[in-house]
Amino acid sequence: AYEGRMLVTGESALDHAHGVAELLAGLRLDAEARAAAILYAAPEYVPRWEDELPEKFGSGVAALVGGVWKLNKLRVVTRGLAQVDKTVRNAQAEILRKMLLGMVEDIRVVLIRLASRTQTLRFLNNAPDELRRQLAQETLDLYAPLANRLGVWQLKWELEDYAFRYLEPQTYKHIARQLDEKRIERESYIAEAIATLSAELAAAGVKAEVTGRPKHIFSIWNKMRLKGLDFDELYD
Repeated sequence: AYEGRMLVTGESALDHAHGVAELLAGLRLDAEARAAAILYAAPEYVPRWEDELPEKFGSGVAALVGGVWKLNKLRVVTRGLAQVDKTVRNAQAEILRKMLLGMVEDIRVVLIRLASRTQTLRFLNNAPDELRRQLAQETLDLYAPLANRLGVWQLKWELEDYAFRYLEPQTYKHIARQLDEKRIERESYIAEAIATLSAELAAAGVKAEVTGRPKHIFSIWNKMRLKGLDFDELYD
């Protein structure tokens, strides 16, 4: 059904499906959700999908696909956010976020949608600038805050960084360069902090795994902007 089908971004429908399913597997979502990710575009390309999907894949998978399809129909509204004044846009975005959550009966539908947008942004580099900026703004207004609200940090960081890269490419590259220049220093600092915390926990008889990560680029820029700090003044 997907053969020869291309999305507006230029990505093939099948590659997109595989990418979304892999993201959901990384989040440890169940088989139904991963199957629904593969079948996300069936309503567009399979004439009798409402009969075929329950019969071949079960009612649970079919319900998830239907839920994703219903959310996708809101694109006409959500993509218009980028054209609205920032103050109005923030208020409208919050209404739309509540609407998206209120429309779904199964939270896995929203997770599939978030994974789909992440996969889209990964592929968006060669798309026209206007489309990149439109999807990036929609992502910062709608999808990244939803990922944050649901606690899906892995997707939140990626959604924010890709969106920021497309909206502010020069600033993104500047911060990325500064991060790269201090990469060894930062990795050493994180390793030392992990070792110290691990030793203290072990001494207290607490079994734990300590991990660390560098702050992501959008988060760095946001903190610099809101607090009026230079890059060298950030210590977290």
